[in-house]
Amino acid sequence: MAVLGMAVVAAGIGLTVKTGPASAQDAFAGSWDVVDVQPAPWVTANSDNQPMLNEEIARGRITFMADSVQGPGFLNCDKAHYETAKVPPEYLFEGGLTEPVRQAKELGFKGGEILQLSMACISGDADIGMDFDLIDADVAVFALDNMIYKMKRVKAE
Repeated sequence: MAVLGMAVVAAGIGLTVKTGPASAQDAFAGSWDVVDVQPAPWVTANSDNQPMLNEEIARGRITFMADSVQGPGFLNCDKAHYETAKVPPEYLFEGGLTEPVRQAKELGFKGGEILQLSMACISGDADIGMDFDLIDADVAVFALDNMIYKMKRVKAE
């Protein structure tokens, strides 16, 4: 029987509680449809990096399985590695929010710690890393190219 440890890591502006790879599947397992896309709140008209919509992902379905991900384009991964952490709003989108608490609430987060899934994959020539953040049990978000993609869990039939 494997024993899963818990590590608490102090980091700059808060604490991150790493819960380990086994629990990654628990909260995120299954299929999710992208249902909304909006420009990231940190982008202004004067920003050098303007939002770029990925049409394939904007219409996509992402399925998290025990050790792989099925999804559009580069999100398709045969050998995924997951880690989860409970993070404060300041950690969302790699610290990209300019007013984390207010902007997190505007995105739908209720406050407090947020369950974040970090997915890593080496697929062909690409080394991919993406973070997915749970708003609630059936809604999650991720950022790509200065856009925020909102996903809803697909109900089992």
